[in-house]
Amino acid sequence: HPESAHMLTFLFDDVGIPLDYRHMPGFGVHSYKFINAAGRTTYVKFHWKPTCGEESLLDEDAVIVGGTNHQHAQLDLFNAIEEGDYPEWILYIQTMELEEEDKFDWDPLDVTKTWPEDRFPLSEVGRMVLNQNPENFFTENEMVAFCPSIMPPGIYPSEDKLLQTRLFSYADTQRYRLGPNYLLIPVNAPKCRYHKHHHDGFMNPTR
Repeated sequence: HPESAHMLTFLFDDVGIPLDYRHMPGFGVHSYKFINAAGRTTYVKFHWKPTCGEESLLDEDAVIVGGTNHQHAQLDLFNAIEEGDYPEWILYIQTMELEEEDKFDWDPLDVTKTWPEDRFPLSEVGRMVLNQNPENFFTENEMVAFCPSIMPPGIYPSEDKLLQTRLFSYADTQRYRLGPNYLLIPVNAPKCRYHKHHHDGFMNPTR
């Protein structure tokens, strides 16, 4: 399938097996929208770049490393944080004007496509630093519920077909996995004051 060709070139290239999480980039896959207070809208893609660089394992190295400890990437991340060598990623964005979407012979909202950086350069907008390991792995890690339908103000979904499906399917998965009140679990709840429509039921920690 031509839709999978781009991903397969990554998987079977030398970058297909990351050395560990600290040397692994992040990519939002989907296209989203920025909408400011004035109502101006642009498409946006998100990228995370590790400050320590991107490194990968060759096939023969992966067999040894993975065979010795299948949790080697998790252990490396945990030990780095414990030793004060805090992993850091820089957040970049690419933006595209709405009227530019139809100017290409490919669909910019297609998740199998990437935007050329010479046409849509990366702009640095923030950073993320992991400076503390979980004290309780279950409550701080296993109960985390990531859903693309939960976005901060100013970020909205695009017409990306796969994203539109994930907006409700991921939330349904979390309801099934953690219960109908999964957004009230401390690790998922907002840190500021908020109003909610949840009441009683399974897994409601606020009762």
